[in-house]
Amino acid sequence: MGGQAIDLGSVGLKLDQAALEYMHRHKTGALIEASVRLGALASGQADQARLDALQVYARAVGLAFQVQDDILDVESDTATLGKRQGADIARDKPTYPALLGLDAAKGYALELRDQALAALSPFDAAAEPLRELARYIVERRH
Repeated sequence: MGGQAIDLGSVGLKLDQAALEYMHRHKTGALIEASVRLGALASGQADQARLDALQVYARAVGLAFQVQDDILDVESDTATLGKRQGADIARDKPTYPALLGLDAAKGYALELRDQALAALSPFDAAAEPLRELARYIVERRH
């Protein structure tokens, strides 16, 4: 089942972390993973080891994006977010702060960022934009 279908069907449900991650890996995560993979393939320099490393990177970045999005839904304001603050809570959607607590969700976002950065260790300076993206995702405020 696709992530968006799970997302729509999970309103009002209490998902565990594995189910929440499955949903996001097949939603936002799938888009990020495909983008990273296609970029690697287009480079003509993507052997299997590099593709595997980039898959680890993309999965971590995809989840980090969603965790941070959930955090911002709690902490940010409507003007900064560009959407109504607290919208996920109001719609009773499962979120990382609701599941883990706000502080643990923040820690998890940083852990995912670190996993993404570690996955890029085989790459040289050409991967710096990917490193910057991983850092930005957990530092963003909108």
